[in-house]
Amino acid sequence: MDEAIRARAMKIREFNRFYTNIIGLVNQTILESPYSLAEARVLRELDSAGTCTATDLTRLLNIDPGYLSRMLRRFKKEKLLAAARSPADGRAQVLSLTAKGKEIFAALSEASTNQLAGILERLPAREQQKLVDCMETIRAILSGQREAAPAIRPYRTGEAGYIAWRHGVLYEKEYGLDRVFEKYVLASLVKFLDSEMPGNIWIAECNGDIAGFIGIAGVDEATAQLRWFLIEPEFRGLGLGRQLMAVAMDYCREMKYKKVFLWTFQELAAARHLYKCFGFTLVEEKPNNTWKRGLIEEKWQAAV
Repeated sequence: MDEAIRARAMKIREFNRFYTNIIGLVNQTILESPYSLAEARVLRELDSAGTCTATDLTRLLNIDPGYLSRMLRRFKKEKLLAAARSPADGRAQVLSLTAKGKEIFAALSEASTNQLAGILERLPAREQQKLVDCMETIRAILSGQREAAPAIRPYRTGEAGYIAWRHGVLYEKEYGLDRVFEKYVLASLVKFLDSEMPGNIWIAECNGDIAGFIGIAGVDEATAQLRWFLIEPEFRGLGLGRQLMAVAMDYCREMKYKKVFLWTFQELAAARHLYKCFGFTLVEEKPNNTWKRGLIEEKWQAAV
């Protein structure tokens, strides 16, 4: 087994132990009721489905049929469960919760919600939301589904420093640019915030995490500059760059600019391809040894 994967697996096991201790699942029964976690899950599926067969439950919960059979016998004995012969298959029984069964499950569900609410109440609202967002991310990854598509929103006060920081971190890691580049980005943002010219910055956000951003800074009544375009590595290849470019270019049309330009450099191959798709053409090149020796800056321009 790869040692990196083994280390990550151990981290997941440590988290599982921590989380089960937090919510009390190490006990044989849950929420001081006479029912185990597995029994509560069966009651939940029965309540959700309305009617189903034992085979349906086995498949849904990936549970041993013998173990399930013992639980169902208990539920019938306690009058939580009703069974009727299936009209489609005389060998199968259609299962449903009785009024008492629904009452028991509702009490378990409410107690579970109250228990978790008690845990959340000890946390600031921001950390509560972050916890929920992280859990949604875990579910999306383990179920093989992508996270919810990033939503694009306007810039919020306080995010300029974050934009400069992410440029500094990623451009150093991916292209070897030093802190002089970060300083350049930060200075351009400060100038933008001080300017009376029209402009905007858009943030792509997914489950509380910033996935990317782009900006338009007005230069004069006819010209705008596209700036601060960055997609976080884990969100690349999903079409997010195209979405951000479309938002920025729509803004330029709305503001009735005649042309928009941007500065980039030759190593940004994916971005250069995207600029071409939006009608930008290369109009100028110049060396820039300030950020990195041998770097060639490029100016691209498009009619709006």
